[in-house]
Amino acid sequence: MQVLLDLFFTFAYLALISVGNSRAVITEMERLVVNVHGWMSHLAFVEAYGLGLLVPGPNMLNVLLIGNHVAGLPGAIASGLGMFGPTSCILAAVAWLIKKPNPPAWIKQFHAALSPITIGLTLATVWNLGKDIFLKDIFSTVICFLGLVLSIRGLVNTSWIVVLALLTGIIKGLLFS
Repeated sequence: MQVLLDLFFTFAYLALISVGNSRAVITEMERLVVNVHGWMSHLAFVEAYGLGLLVPGPNMLNVLLIGNHVAGLPGAIASGLGMFGPTSCILAAVAWLIKKPNPPAWIKQFHAALSPITIGLTLATVWNLGKDIFLKDIFSTVICFLGLVLSIRGLVNTSWIVVLALLTGIIKGLLFS
């Protein structure tokens, strides 16, 4: 029961500190899941994150995979409720308070002010998840850079970028092993 509470409160904390984009807290999520709680290895975390990107729906479905890895279906439910529950309640309360189709100017200004923070945290996530690759393999570094450019430009959905990187890695493995 304690592990379910730990999962819920860990992901609730992450949901509440995610600024502008929940992907911005991936580095903190990895620190908590891998280093603090020891629920999984770095490689298992990266795999869960990649698989979570392929699944249709919210971009943080990897929390369900982490919860499932830790405590099965109850863990997946606890981590999902932690990640999506508190922020959904806050959003519903704010929407009820505003009750207007157009948000007030301060909300747009607040969102604009958080954009640079979100970009910085997202880049920190990219570095943290890919540091083992970036320093060892120039081919993989080029693939990651191309994926970043395609993603930032909005030219290709991130799921396709992951699939293309997978296929490129398979081809590289077959040709250069």
